Amino acid sequence: MVSQASLSIGFAAGVASHVAHFNRYEHHFYGIKYLQAFILIFVTFTAKLNMYDHEPFVKAFAHVFWLASCYITGIYLSLVSYRILFSPLRNFPGPFGAKISNFWFSSQLRKHDAHKKLIALHEQYGDFVRIGSSDLSIVHPEAVQAIYGFGSKCTKADWYDLTHPMISMQTTRDRTLHDERRRIWSVAFSDRALRGYEQRIKTYQNQLTAQFFAFGGQSINVTKWFTLYSWDVMGDLAYSMSFHMLEKSEEHWAVKLLNEGMEPMGWMFPTWFFRVLTAIPFAARGWWRFIGFCCEKLDERRKMKVDVPDIMSALLEPWKDKTLSGSDLSILQGDSQLIIVAGSDTTATTLTHLIYELVRNPSQLSKLRDEILPIVTEKGEIPHVKLQYLEHLNAAINETLRLHPPVGTALQRLTPPEGLNIGTTYIPGNTTVWCPQYVIGRDEKIYADALSFVPERWYARPEMIKKAGAFAPFSA
Repeated sequence: MVSQASLSIGFAAGVASHVAHFNRYEHHFYGIKYLQAFILIFVTFTAKLNMYDHEPFVKAFAHVFWLASCYITGIYLSLVSYRILFSPLRNFPGPFGAKISNFWFSSQLRKHDAHKKLIALHEQYGDFVRIGSSDLSIVHPEAVQAIYGFGSKCTKADWYDLTHPMISMQTTRDRTLHDERRRIWSVAFSDRALRGYEQRIKTYQNQLTAQFFAFGGQSINVTKWFTLYSWDVMGDLAYSMSFHMLEKSEEHWAVKLLNEGMEPMGWMFPTWFFRVLTAIPFAARGWWRFIGFCCEKLDERRKMKVDVPDIMSALLEPWKDKTLSGSDLSILQGDSQLIIVAGSDTTATTLTHLIYELVRNPSQLSKLRDEILPIVTEKGEIPHVKLQYLEHLNAAINETLRLHPPVGTALQRLTPPEGLNIGTTYIPGNTTVWCPQYVIGRDEKIYADALSFVPERWYARPEMIKKAGAFAPFSA
């Protein structure tokens, strides 16, 4: 029989662990280590009672079990009490379950519809919604610039460590490393480089339009064809190797791999849990197959010699004739993943939604056609040097990104220790904040007639944009 004093000590130790350790610092890297340590301590104490104190195994196991239960109960009672009664976010509105655990938000999602859930929450609770124990979703008109804008003191939150130690220019939380990587990436997207890419893209544009014409006016699944197109373009520009999807009129197996690999991220799990989940063999097989594919593409490209530079040429140049290993290799692997996701998925998504809106708004389609036709050459080509200055085309793209941002739920930031003010609202320090662009893009306080597709707001009707700084569809 375990004494009352022992159980009380176990409970008190749990409370102390939460107050002195778990309620401080970041712990998302150590979830699996905490689990391993807990199991090791449990087994060690059970063996000690059984072998040295000569307690029967069942009794020894029960003894340690009750002590461990009291310890865990102490941790979670302290944790729940703090989050409900003492958290700096306790006065922000939001569902009660979200105050207790970030798992509440994950539990509410159906078919990865976080953007729709956030709209409902903001309609119910207002501009500032507590959606996790230390998380706020914010759609105040001034929030985007305060959190993501130039000069913001906010930093990337722990979400960016999902793939650590494999990091990219986008996911690194080290500003010095980010600036260093950005300088390298800028070479790959210089004016000279972009002109070279334009010629390569034309090949796939011609293949895509040929496929469209082959349907002879019948209905087609543009999502499929834009996916094939974006993957072929991404493969060529980044790795100097096409996937030949447009030629074969079918998806490469890598498309399914990408969808499977991104599946776990759609549930918006807490970072620590995501890392524990992916550390368990076979629990996230699709994720690791996708990561392996990204690394494989990098390895293949490193072994190639190309006559015409591609994106990877710039990224690999600093390590030319050097052996890659450790953190350097992890960075390039992370950049490889970034290229594949950003170069294929976001492109196809934006093109699909653009066509969707143009079909729903025939007058906009006619206006776009009238703007483009005068610059079409005798050979039927549309020079990019002129295309980039077409007002209505660029406005239609921006309007599509406003209504259908590729990253609809936004990306997480951590407020500085001293906190920050958004409007008249003070956000405590070390709070994880989001600015979901899908919700912001439909907010009448920011855009007049927000639910309508009106490209003219971007050049002819500026009064329809009440807060231009809120538009940031690619906030990374």
